[in-house]
Amino acid sequence: MISSRKGFTLIELLVVIVIIGILAAIALPNYIKVKEKAKEAEVKSNLHNVQLSIERFAVDTEGAYPQWLIGGEPKYAALVTPGSSANAFQNITACNPIEGVSDALLRKGYIDSYPRNPFTRNGIAIHQVQTTLSTASATGNSDPLRNGSDADNNSTMALGTRFGAYCTSMGNVLADPRFARWTYVNVTANAYEPRDTRANVVYKFWDMWKSNKPTPYLPGQFFYKGVGPIVAIGTNDAAAEPILPTEVDQYILGGYGGIRSKGRDVIGNERQIEYTIKTSGNNWVAWTGTGLLQPPDPGGGGGGTAASRLKIWPWTRSVTQDNQYEGSPYAPATVGDSNEQLMYGNANGVRDGIIIVLTAGEDYADSKNG
Repeated sequence: MISSRKGFTLIELLVVIVIIGILAAIALPNYIKVKEKAKEAEVKSNLHNVQLSIERFAVDTEGAYPQWLIGGEPKYAALVTPGSSANAFQNITACNPIEGVSDALLRKGYIDSYPRNPFTRNGIAIHQVQTTLSTASATGNSDPLRNGSDADNNSTMALGTRFGAYCTSMGNVLADPRFARWTYVNVTANAYEPRDTRANVVYKFWDMWKSNKPTPYLPGQFFYKGVGPIVAIGTNDAAAEPILPTEVDQYILGGYGGIRSKGRDVIGNERQIEYTIKTSGNNWVAWTGTGLLQPPDPGGGGGGTAASRLKIWPWTRSVTQDNQYEGSPYAPATVGDSNEQLMYGNANGVRDGIIIVLTAGEDYADSKNG
């Protein structure tokens, strides 16, 4: 008896498999792209929430913004087991007292913890990057604000973790060498204690697309840098030490997108700004762009002589600074900018992967991005 049932031939099966493969090849990249865009949308939403906390801070301090931010949360994992991806971070410990945490928003309760990084599912890789940074920094070759590092945080007091107790929180990856130290008020001992902020730790891959290849550590992280009135004091042989603003009244906050997003070119190496120097007393005087100021004649003859125009490093007031600060989102201002000395955006020709930029009450213009 001959069966009436018919099956697929080998050629028909191969054709179906080829068609399914073609459809998968078309659909999969689109699915990955849509999924990454959804995560980038979450990064943008997270940064807006962080900005709200920054603005609330400023309301309570009569317009002064945080000098630096760290990110993460006021907790740390006292024990880290790198070989165990499922349970790598153990003995989660709250920073005690909370007043000792370096980040001002965490320390003063404006935020309980920074938002979760949507691009990070397992934080052990980020922990390993913190442990062995690829470049020397102000604290050696590792980030003390990491898990399992209470001994690095003044032994008895953890200052918080940059990426949280599981390395899955958003953290600030842009160093700010100006604010290396702060004063902790030890209520128990009734004393003022100098502490390291750890805001000066260098993550040198802030240019995400250097050599046109992405660096896989930045997706979902953020950067923050504040500025205030640049006080025009010092001498032309000033030491390469930061001139701290009396009050931070502006800031720039940005978030990094996915590994495939080249994003904007916002951050570059520090660039010099133009100043004039008086012939009397060697005090710095701001160059206004409209003409040289006429300082008093040092010989007392009256009249005055034209001051010399000089280019100096904005964070130190130094002409001879050897090690310029890397990773600045500010560039020398041009005519028409709202800030007399610095403007938002410091393009250097390397795409940073930054998908959102937020500023203090001002619009960020891509035209300033170069």
